Amino acid sequence: MPKQTRPHGKEEVKKAIIQSAATLFSEKGVDAVSLRMIADHAGVNHGLIHRHFGSKEMLRRETQEKLSADVRSEIGEPDDLVEILFRALKVIREHDKFWRVMARTLLDDRDHGEIQREFPFVKKLVERVAGEQKADRITTAVDANSIVASFLAYGLGMMVFKGYILPAVDLDKDSPDDVIEKLNLQLLSLFAK
Repeated sequence: MPKQTRPHGKEEVKKAIIQSAATLFSEKGVDAVSLRMIADHAGVNHGLIHRHFGSKEMLRRETQEKLSADVRSEIGEPDDLVEILFRALKVIREHDKFWRVMARTLLDDRDHGEIQREFPFVKKLVERVAGEQKADRITTAVDANSIVASFLAYGLGMMVFKGYILPAVDLDKDSPDDVIEKLNLQLLSLFAK
């Protein structure tokens, strides 16, 4: 088995640290992970974490921002609202570190400002829903912010709790992906005109 090489150079070291932080934070939670554990996992001296990030909290924030940017990049900006929502739900399922780090951070009693500083995807989604409402394609009985909040609660909630939700309502006979796909369509139909 070839010996693993240590990262070299500022950018390579930062990338290795963020990747290791994402893995460990998603598996154990932020509070249960030490900087030394992250450094060992990344194959770097733990002093480099202080040099490049300053603190564990700054590393956690940069890790969450990087995961969020990766998700946004993969979702892209399709023209169709339904396509955006389906792509977002698919990408979030595939990028489990993104929602796991977020969930563990929330469980550690941090508020929203500590999880992510900006919410560009969510803001664009609200704008897109509002545009669909103006075009009279989806209901105006519910404001755009509430519709997006419902999608976020459903999507993220299903990621975290599908192992509880699907068996509890006897929807665990088919593959979770097939069931979630059907549920996605049903949720979207609630807001369609």
